[in-house]
Amino acid sequence: MEVDEIRKFTKARPFKAFEIRIENGEKYLIPHPENIFITNQLLVTVDEQGQSILIAPEAVSTIRLVAEAQQVSAQ
Repeated sequence: MEVDEIRKFTKARPFKAFEIRIENGEKYLIPHPENIFITNQLLVTVDEQGQSILIAPEAVSTIRLVAEAQQVSAQ
């Protein structure tokens, strides 16, 4: 996924929590814009245990707002 597309989610006002899903099926919740750091080559976030997660932008398969992700999971 293009880095600028990912940045749109972090810069949205008001901010809405979103979920990043990567190619291998793993997903990461971004509850606040300060929970992700983005460069042109790398995304850095933390998992539920507080461990740093490094993600190549091209590995991101989808991004969904949390409300959308919860609706899909409920179906």
